[in-house]
Amino acid sequence: MAQFSIESNGRLEKTAVYYNGEQIGGIKEIFINLDEDGTFDGIIQYEGSDKKIHTKQIFSEYLENAKISEPTFTEEEAMALKLFTIDSDGDIEDTEILLNDEPLDGVVNIMLHIKGAETKKGIKAYFDKSNIPDHIEFKDEITYRNEDDSLETEGIF
Repeated sequence: MAQFSIESNGRLEKTAVYYNGEQIGGIKEIFINLDEDGTFDGIIQYEGSDKKIHTKQIFSEYLENAKISEPTFTEEEAMALKLFTIDSDGDIEDTEILLNDEPLDGVVNIMLHIKGAETKKGIKAYFDKSNIPDHIEFKDEITYRNEDDSLETEGIF
Protein backbone atom coordinates (compact mmCIF):
# COMPACT_ATOMS: atom_id res chain seq x y z
CA MET A 1 0.00 0.00 0.00
CA ALA A 2 1.38 3.40 -0.95
CA GLN A 3 0.97 6.65 0.92
CA PHE A 4 1.04 9.76 -1.24
CA SER A 5 0.84 13.21 0.35
CA ILE A 6 0.88 16.78 -0.84
CA GLU A 7 1.60 19.60 1.59
CA SER A 8 0.59 22.98 0.23
CA ASN A 9 -1.27 26.24 0.48
CA GLY A 10 -2.49 25.93 -3.13
CA ARG A 11 0.50 27.67 -4.71
CA LEU A 12 3.23 25.86 -6.62
CA GLU A 13 6.04 27.55 -4.72
CA LYS A 14 4.57 26.38 -1.40
CA THR A 15 4.07 22.71 -2.31
CA ALA A 16 5.94 19.58 -1.27
CA VAL A 17 5.20 16.01 -2.35
CA TYR A 18 5.79 12.92 -0.21
CA TYR A 19 5.78 9.26 -1.17
CA ASN A 20 5.72 6.77 1.72
CA GLY A 21 6.89 9.49 4.08
CA GLU A 22 9.86 10.74 2.05
CA GLN A 23 9.84 14.05 0.21
CA ILE A 24 10.49 13.63 -3.48
CA GLY A 25 11.83 16.23 -5.87
CA GLY A 26 11.93 16.67 -9.62
CA ILE A 27 8.12 16.58 -9.91
CA LYS A 28 6.89 17.65 -13.33
CA GLU A 29 3.20 16.80 -13.08
CA ILE A 30 0.66 15.05 -10.85
CA PHE A 31 -2.84 14.02 -11.90
CA ILE A 32 -5.27 12.39 -9.48
CA ASN A 33 -8.89 11.71 -10.37
CA LEU A 34 -10.95 9.57 -8.02
CA ASP A 35 -14.71 9.16 -7.92
CA GLU A 36 -17.29 6.98 -6.25
CA ASP A 37 -18.09 5.25 -9.56
CA GLY A 38 -14.70 3.53 -9.46
CA THR A 39 -12.50 5.92 -11.43
CA PHE A 40 -8.99 5.75 -10.02
CA ASP A 41 -6.32 7.70 -11.88
CA GLY A 42 -3.16 8.50 -9.98
CA ILE A 43 -0.29 9.48 -12.29
CA ILE A 44 2.99 11.22 -11.51
CA GLN A 45 5.67 12.45 -13.88
CA TYR A 46 9.08 13.28 -12.45
CA GLU A 47 12.71 13.66 -13.37
CA GLY A 48 14.57 10.86 -11.65
CA SER A 49 18.04 10.74 -10.20
CA ASP A 50 19.07 9.18 -13.53
CA LYS A 51 18.05 12.48 -15.27
CA LYS A 52 15.29 10.65 -17.21
CA ILE A 53 11.60 11.59 -17.14
CA HIS A 54 9.49 8.85 -15.54
CA THR A 55 5.70 8.53 -15.71
CA LYS A 56 4.22 6.14 -13.15
CA GLN A 57 0.96 5.02 -11.59
CA ILE A 58 1.37 6.41 -8.07
CA PHE A 59 -0.37 3.61 -6.18
CA SER A 60 0.56 0.52 -8.17
CA GLU A 61 4.05 1.11 -9.56
CA TYR A 62 7.39 1.62 -7.88
CA LEU A 63 8.73 5.15 -8.32
CA GLU A 64 12.15 4.11 -9.57
CA ASN A 65 15.02 6.56 -9.32
CA ALA A 66 12.85 9.09 -7.47
CA LYS A 67 14.91 11.95 -6.06
CA ILE A 68 14.66 12.01 -2.29
CA SER A 69 15.06 15.55 -1.00
CA GLU A 70 15.46 17.26 2.33
CA PRO A 71 12.31 18.76 3.89
CA THR A 72 11.32 21.98 2.17
CA PHE A 73 9.43 23.46 5.09
CA THR A 74 10.29 23.94 8.72
CA GLU A 75 7.82 22.61 11.27
CA GLU A 76 6.59 26.16 11.81
CA GLU A 77 6.08 26.78 8.08
CA ALA A 78 4.27 23.46 7.70
CA MET A 79 1.71 24.50 10.32
CA ALA A 80 0.42 27.14 7.86
CA LEU A 81 -0.09 24.50 5.13
CA LYS A 82 -2.58 21.68 4.58
CA LEU A 83 -1.49 18.06 4.27
CA PHE A 84 -3.59 16.01 1.83
CA THR A 85 -2.91 12.26 1.93
CA ILE A 86 -4.14 9.24 0.00
CA ASP A 87 -3.36 5.75 1.34
CA SER A 88 -4.12 3.14 -1.30
CA ASP A 89 -3.08 -0.01 -3.12
CA GLY A 90 -4.63 1.28 -6.34
CA ASP A 91 -8.12 -0.06 -5.64
CA ILE A 92 -10.79 2.55 -4.86
CA GLU A 93 -12.29 0.18 -2.27
CA ASP A 94 -8.99 0.05 -0.36
CA THR A 95 -8.36 3.79 -0.31
CA GLU A 96 -8.32 6.18 2.61
CA ILE A 97 -8.28 9.94 2.12
CA LEU A 98 -7.04 12.26 4.87
CA LEU A 99 -6.72 16.01 5.30
CA ASN A 100 -4.32 17.11 8.04
CA ASP A 101 -4.22 13.48 9.23
CA GLU A 102 -8.02 13.38 9.72
CA PRO A 103 -10.01 10.88 7.59
CA LEU A 104 -12.49 12.48 5.17
CA ASP A 105 -15.99 11.02 4.91
CA GLY A 106 -18.55 11.44 2.15
CA VAL A 107 -16.00 12.01 -0.62
CA VAL A 108 -17.60 11.61 -4.04
CA ASN A 109 -14.83 12.93 -6.30
CA ILE A 110 -11.29 14.29 -6.18
CA MET A 111 -9.72 16.17 -9.07
CA LEU A 112 -6.13 17.22 -8.51
CA HIS A 113 -3.80 18.43 -11.26
CA ILE A 114 -0.48 20.04 -10.49
CA LYS A 115 1.75 20.98 -13.40
CA GLY A 116 4.73 23.22 -12.82
CA ALA A 117 5.92 23.88 -16.38
CA GLU A 118 4.42 24.17 -19.84
CA THR A 119 5.15 21.10 -21.93
CA LYS A 120 3.54 19.07 -24.68
CA LYS A 121 4.99 15.84 -23.28
CA GLY A 122 2.95 15.70 -20.09
CA ILE A 123 0.59 13.05 -18.80
CA LYS A 124 -2.27 14.24 -21.02
CA ALA A 125 -0.97 11.86 -23.69
CA TYR A 126 -1.89 8.90 -21.45
CA PHE A 127 -5.60 9.79 -21.32
CA ASP A 128 -8.47 10.35 -23.72
CA LYS A 129 -9.37 13.44 -21.73
CA SER A 130 -9.26 16.97 -23.00
CA ASN A 131 -9.68 18.40 -19.49
CA ILE A 132 -5.95 17.98 -18.73
CA PRO A 133 -4.29 21.16 -19.99
CA ASP A 134 -0.73 21.55 -21.28
CA HIS A 135 -0.19 24.80 -19.38
CA ILE A 136 0.92 25.43 -15.79
CA GLU A 137 -1.90 24.60 -13.41
CA PHE A 138 -2.74 23.97 -9.77
CA LYS A 139 -6.27 22.56 -9.66
CA ASP A 140 -7.49 21.00 -6.44
CA GLU A 141 -11.14 20.12 -5.97
CA ILE A 142 -12.93 17.70 -3.74
CA THR A 143 -16.66 16.95 -3.87
CA TYR A 144 -18.58 15.72 -0.84
CA ARG A 145 -22.05 14.22 -0.53
CA ASN A 146 -23.97 15.98 2.24
CA GLU A 147 -26.44 14.27 4.55
CA ASP A 148 -29.34 15.59 2.43
CA ASP A 149 -27.72 13.89 -0.64
CA SER A 150 -26.71 17.23 -2.17
CA LEU A 151 -23.16 17.68 -3.47
CA GLU A 152 -20.67 20.31 -2.36
CA THR A 153 -17.36 21.05 -4.10
CA GLU A 154 -14.52 22.96 -2.49
CA GLY A 155 -10.78 23.43 -2.86
CA ILE A 156 -8.49 21.04 -1.02
CA PHE A 157 -5.83 23.59 -0.16
